[in-house]
Amino acid sequence: MRISGMATGMDIEQMVGDLMRAERMPLERMHQDHQELVLKMDDYREVNRGFMNFRSNTFDGILRQSNMGAKLVTSTNESLVSGTATSSAGDASYTISNVESLASAANNASVASINVGEEEFDPNAPLEDQAHLLSGSEHWAGDAIEFTIQTYDENGEREPVNFEFEADATLNDVLDGINRSSAGVQAFYDPFSERVSISRTETGVFNEDGNEMVLGFAGNDFLTDTLQLDGAEETGAQNARFTMNGLSEMERHSNTFTIDGLTIQLHNEFDESVQVSVENDTDTIFETVMGFVDDYNEMLEYTNGKINEEYYRDYRPLTDEQRRDMSESEIELWEERSQSGLLRHDSMLSGAMNELRTKLYNHVETGDPNQTFSHLTEIGLDTSSDYQERGRLVVDEAELRAAIEEDAEGVYQLFAAEGDDDSEQGLAHRVRDSLNHTIEMVGQRAGRAEMSSNQQFAIGREINQVTDRISNFERRMEQVEERYWAQFTRMEQAVSEANAQMQSLMQAMGGEGQMPM
Repeated sequence: MRISGMATGMDIEQMVGDLMRAERMPLERMHQDHQELVLKMDDYREVNRGFMNFRSNTFDGILRQSNMGAKLVTSTNESLVSGTATSSAGDASYTISNVESLASAANNASVASINVGEEEFDPNAPLEDQAHLLSGSEHWAGDAIEFTIQTYDENGEREPVNFEFEADATLNDVLDGINRSSAGVQAFYDPFSERVSISRTETGVFNEDGNEMVLGFAGNDFLTDTLQLDGAEETGAQNARFTMNGLSEMERHSNTFTIDGLTIQLHNEFDESVQVSVENDTDTIFETVMGFVDDYNEMLEYTNGKINEEYYRDYRPLTDEQRRDMSESEIELWEERSQSGLLRHDSMLSGAMNELRTKLYNHVETGDPNQTFSHLTEIGLDTSSDYQERGRLVVDEAELRAAIEEDAEGVYQLFAAEGDDDSEQGLAHRVRDSLNHTIEMVGQRAGRAEMSSNQQFAIGREINQVTDRISNFERRMEQVEERYWAQFTRMEQAVSEANAQMQSLMQAMGGEGQMPM
C-alpha cells in the first residue's frame, strides 16, 4: 500500500492510474485480438462439425443399401404369415399353404417331486444341507455335483457340455449355470409342484433317431435320480411343415426362415393359401434421398451464411472494463455484432462449397451399359435457379418417386457407385471425399478435438503468439508503473526536503510559520 501526496497535496495514485490507462491502451487491443481469434476458431470448428455430421449422415443414410434398397413385404393374412426382406430380395410373390405343423422345442420335466422328505425344500439353500430331502444324494453329498447335457447341431452331431458344481451350491445356482451355458437349454424350478422343467432354446428336430436332449451323467445321477428327469418323457420337438409355391412337404427347424433374402414368419397352422409379396419400399427410399437433400441444404445454408455474414469492423470484442460501463442489452447487441462475419469471404470455405456443387452436378459415368441414371436432374433433383441460394438442392417429389419405382437400384448407384476416378464415382461418394479434404484443412487451421496443443494448428499458434505479446506487454507495464511511482516518489521527497529547508530558513529569520510550496 502506497501513501502519497503528503508533501505536495497531489493525488498521485489517481495520476499514476490515468497515466497507466493511457499506457495500457495497446494491451486492450491485444486482448481484443486474442478474443477475436478464439471466436474465429469456434466458428471454424462449428462449420467443421456441420461437415462431419453431414458426412456421417451420408454414410448412415444414402450410402447404405439397406436404406436405398429397402423392401416392403405384404401378406394377405398377417395373422398367419408375415415377413421382412433385405435389400437383396427380389420383387416376387410367394404362396404359403397347408401349414401342417409349427416348429416347437423339445422339453422335459421331473416325473415326480424332487423332494422325497417331509420338510419343505428351499431352492436357495445349499443342496448339501438338504441332501436328506433328495434322492440319489449319496452320489454327490460331500462331493462335487457333476453331469453332462448333450444336444444336437444342424448336422445332427452331438454337442456335449459338462457341468460341475460344489456340493454346497443351491439348486438355483445349478439351474442358472445350465441356463448361462452353451448347451442351448433352459431350466427352472416350480416350487408349487417341486419339479424341474428343462427345454431346448431352439425349435425343431435335430436328432431324427432319438431325444433332442441327452441327460447323461459323469460320476453321479444328479439329473436323473435327484431331479427326476427321465429321457423317455421328452416331448415337443417338431419341425414346421408346409407347402410353398406348390412345393409340398417343406420343413424348417424354426417358424422363422429365410429364402432369397425374404424372412418368413409362420404364426399358426392352416390349410388355406396366404400370399406374401415383396416390392421396393418406395416411401423409405424416398425419405432417405430427401434426408440427404435436407442435410446437404442445411450444411450449405449454414456455411454460406458464415461466408456471407456481415462484418462490423467497429465492433471489437468487449473487454471487462468496457462491459462494466454497459447495460445487459447493450452488451448483447455489441456481442452479436462483434461475433458476426469472422469468416466472411473465407477463401477456403468458399472454395469447398464451390467444389461440392461441381461434384454434385457432374454426370456419373459408371461404364455399365444397364445404367439408368447418370445425373441428378434425371431423378427429379436440381439446383435452385435463385443464385442467392448458392446451389441449394430442390426436389420434384413426383419425379423422384417415379424414378425410384422405375429403378430403385439405379437411383442407389447414382449416389453410391464405386469407381476408380471421380467421374465413375457416385455423387454421395464424391461429396464425402471432397468433405474429407475440407475437414482436414479446417482442422489444420482451427484445430480438432483430439489436438492437445495450440501449436498443432494455425489459429492456435496465433493465439499463443498474442498471449506471449500480452504477457510481455504486461511485464513492461509493471516496469512502467514502477517507474512512474519512483518518479513521483522522488518528487515528493524533493518537495518534502524543500519544505524542510524553508521551515529552517523561516525559523532562522525569526519566522513562525511555514511557507507552503
